[in-house]
Amino acid sequence: MSVVFINLFEVPAGRDEAFLARWQQVNDYMRARPGYQAHRLHRAFGDDARYRYVNVATWESAEAWRSAHDETFRGLVAQPEWREFPSTPALFEVVHASEPAFP
Repeated sequence: MSVVFINLFEVPAGRDEAFLARWQQVNDYMRARPGYQAHRLHRAFGDDARYRYVNVATWESAEAWRSAHDETFRGLVAQPEWREFPSTPALFEVVHASEPAFP
């Protein structure tokens, strides 16, 4: 059964470009990992939202998601530039859906 990874990002107003450059680098790496299925990156309408960006990704399994978090991944997210963008990540299972999962 697939799993859903959700990561909430605190991005200060005016720092979107810097955040997106960091996020894209990690996303490019993760998309190439076995078990990756899809993702969507959401941006809040207002600059005053605590979590201005929310990443939602589906993975084939919790094991595939865990395996993707290897030394290369840890090196990417350990870059000092990430300190400006605190995040709240969690892995979820779907317990109810009213429409098909996104591709």
